[in-house]
Amino acid sequence: MDMRNAVVEGVVIVAVVGWIMYRQTRWQELDSSRMWRGPIVLAVIGVFEAKSAVSEDGIGAVALGLLLVSAVVSLGVGVVMGQLSQVRLADGGWQARTGWTGSLLWIVLLAVRVGVDVVARVSGAEVVTSLGVILVLVALNRAGRTLVLARRAERARLVRAH
Repeated sequence: MDMRNAVVEGVVIVAVVGWIMYRQTRWQELDSSRMWRGPIVLAVIGVFEAKSAVSEDGIGAVALGLLLVSAVVSLGVGVVMGQLSQVRLADGGWQARTGWTGSLLWIVLLAVRVGVDVVARVSGAEVVTSLGVILVLVALNRAGRTLVLARRAERARLVRAH
């Protein structure tokens, strides 16, 4: 990867993470028709982007291990973010926000990603460092958070209905 691509990928990653952190500090309506849109869009874009990196380099055992570790950490951090999120009834519907505490978990996720990238580059598993893979991992994180929030909102609806 040349330096220009690395800079573009870095800017895209910072923009996506910054946007997500900003949105997490704002109350968002828990609309089941919209909740999954972000994770699905990120995953689709990531898969198409990663496809070219995988076809060029293939996936070796080290890359597969790093991908699995990254996926578990991304999903796990998303689940914790969902659990830390605040949920309230407002304007006739349920709203949620992760807040700054949950958003700080992005720092943990980024630190893990940097570590994984270093190991991947040293071991020749550079497919793990592609923008597509990173977008899929962000999608997994968002999916973990969304899954927990959807369950929490459904339980709150059921309790409120009784």
